[in-house]
Amino acid sequence: MKFNKCLISGLAGAIFMIAPGLRAENVTIDGKSYQIDRLIERQIGPGTTYLRLRLPEIPLNVNMVIADMTNEHVRVENSVANESAKGTEKIVSAASRLSSLGHKAIAGQNANFWAVSSQAPDGKLFSSQTRNASIRNGKIVTECNMGAEMAFGGPLTVTGLMGISPEKEVYVDYCQPSMVMRINNGIALYTVSQCNKGVHPDEIGIYNSFYGADRAFRPISSTLANGFYQLAPGGDATEVILDLAEGETWMGGRFINFIVKEVRTDAGTGTLGDHDLAIVGRGNGKVKLANVKVGDKVSLKYAFQFSPSASPAYPMVETAIGGNLLMMREGEVLSRCSVADYDSMTYPRSLYGTSDDHKTLYMMVIDKSTDPVYGKSAGLSTAKAAQLARHFGCTYMMQCDGGGSAEMFVTDKIVNKTTESTPRAVANCLMVFDNSPADTEVARVAFDTPEEIISLPVGATFTPELLVYNEYGSLLDILSSGYTLTCSEGLGTVSGCTLSAASSPVCGTITATYEGKSVTCQVSVGGATSAIGSIGIDSSAATLKATPSQVSAGASVKLEGASISMVEIHNVAGQLMSRLTFDETDSCTIAAPMTPGLYIITATSGAGRSSTRLLVV
Repeated sequence: MKFNKCLISGLAGAIFMIAPGLRAENVTIDGKSYQIDRLIERQIGPGTTYLRLRLPEIPLNVNMVIADMTNEHVRVENSVANESAKGTEKIVSAASRLSSLGHKAIAGQNANFWAVSSQAPDGKLFSSQTRNASIRNGKIVTECNMGAEMAFGGPLTVTGLMGISPEKEVYVDYCQPSMVMRINNGIALYTVSQCNKGVHPDEIGIYNSFYGADRAFRPISSTLANGFYQLAPGGDATEVILDLAEGETWMGGRFINFIVKEVRTDAGTGTLGDHDLAIVGRGNGKVKLANVKVGDKVSLKYAFQFSPSASPAYPMVETAIGGNLLMMREGEVLSRCSVADYDSMTYPRSLYGTSDDHKTLYMMVIDKSTDPVYGKSAGLSTAKAAQLARHFGCTYMMQCDGGGSAEMFVTDKIVNKTTESTPRAVANCLMVFDNSPADTEVARVAFDTPEEIISLPVGATFTPELLVYNEYGSLLDILSSGYTLTCSEGLGTVSGCTLSAASSPVCGTITATYEGKSVTCQVSVGGATSAIGSIGIDSSAATLKATPSQVSAGASVKLEGASISMVEIHNVAGQLMSRLTFDETDSCTIAAPMTPGLYIITATSGAGRSSTRLLVV
């Protein structure tokens, strides 16, 4: 695929990268209104939209993916680095490895923090293993650190958890986790402390294929060395080796049944081999396994009770990732966002959220870097990031691994500018797949612009990019050539796929045709307004008042009207200077243009459009 922004060339002949006719809107963060420019708003697959946002005043670069989980062709999975609980992998590599016909990775974002060797007490033994819960396709990779260590304070009080059910409902909230086992349907439930890491004295731990077939189990010593865990010699544990019962599958939130294939006593440093599960008990944990024998049924359950209690109380969990901070619940930014310096500072961030109804997934990466195309980005605090996400309908949000790990994959590459020269490998990521049938037949085309109306300077040249989709909404290609472009009379001239705009203000349309499918878009040259409707003064359907009506350049102007949802500022030549959007309000404040002159302020509401004059002196 080809991925270039639309090209516009002005009268001076300079060519630069830009999204034509930026869609502008405002977001309120800590009581202050900031303009958001939607530089890209692109459907990248069935039910999945990619947004590139720019907040010029901060300045800030933001990349978002919003996935409609009700779409039958959307699938979300936790990508575990090289299918191992230990190690890292570049997201681009994981996307390629996991993609196939009818299962194409279209978006991905880094997820869990992972242990590093310098972090006491567990870093040396658990280095490059994910912190907090990780579940891939129902199979647990790592638990919520419920044993001797509780990274970041745990999911019940600090970190929260993201879980996705087989029905594709997304939960992001505080969570009470549990991991237990029972033997032969007995009443007794025994706590399992860790998965794919090690086994502390008097604990029960488990290992599965994510640990590796030939890697020795790790008993952990009761003593530390320089503050770090050490391996014990082994020989004080019982190892129970099991396979899934016939017809059984891995799944969080319910008991999974296994059949005992082997019992090893005086052990602890054995291997899994080609079996599905190993249960290792030491001390009191060993006592609880004392009567297990070959042929017994052992049931394992790792469950998550979200708060407030979900419906059902313990949903099935097919996919899970864990972060280090729950930031927002029910649309309210949590006070804990201001507790740690890490959360209060401006920083690159990787964030996940969901809507009230659990049916929309939000993925958001905040940059703190300088993008060669989009400019400097200052980073953001967690509280401010939550407010920005809330603008797009997100009501529950948690933070995952940020800094140099904060990266977003879209279609075929990492789209944000990370803090490092090349995007780093990560322990895991949450990945969105297009699971529609493989189909290369063109069903529709669209211009790659977030605006309904493309605004061009007089005399400019413009080469639009064309998005090509099949009947399922899969993005087949992005074209900057190879299609037919035409324009309405008087708008300019077309050569190949490039429009040369007229030398005076005019409105019209351009039409692109590819493989028998066409799309048409309005174009305004030089600020001409006929294509977007005339500007009336004092509409009979609604009225608009500006206070004051004469101001200095850049001064604040209060607008009063009925249910204002959008405000446009035009100069007397009819050129659109700016467009702002609001949640419906009867009063809002805008900034006057910086150039003196007479302007027309137009407000749009459910009642219609109304306008008033503003004189800037």
